[in-house]
Amino acid sequence: MEYEKVTDALLELFPGFVYCEESTDLQYCVANDFALYLLKAYRDNSFELLARAGEFIESLYSYEDEKIENLATVGYLEAIQIIWENNDVNPDEMIKYLGEESQKGWKWLLCFWHGELAPKGIKEGF
Repeated sequence: MEYEKVTDALLELFPGFVYCEESTDLQYCVANDFALYLLKAYRDNSFELLARAGEFIESLYSYEDEKIENLATVGYLEAIQIIWENNDVNPDEMIKYLGEESQKGWKWLLCFWHGELAPKGIKEGF
């Protein structure tokens, strides 16, 4: 997949997802809107949707493209952590829906925000 096509793939898998039209060419803004969409899904107990979202995010790591991996981590995962926390929902509720590489990205972000070194086995320098 090409970096520019990530939003198209997202919309194909989540036809109910609507993002701010001003975000069209800004992948990280779309990721923020998606985190809000997932927050609503969590509050509505739409756990199947959260599982599909976890699979989508995990799939972004399979392309071995640095821009796409950064988008997965610093875009999608970080947006979930920040937006859910700011809306009084524990973002760690999303961890059970994430695959192995996504969980590494999640842990890397937590280490980064706490000023810690990432443990062995977690990718460095997203």
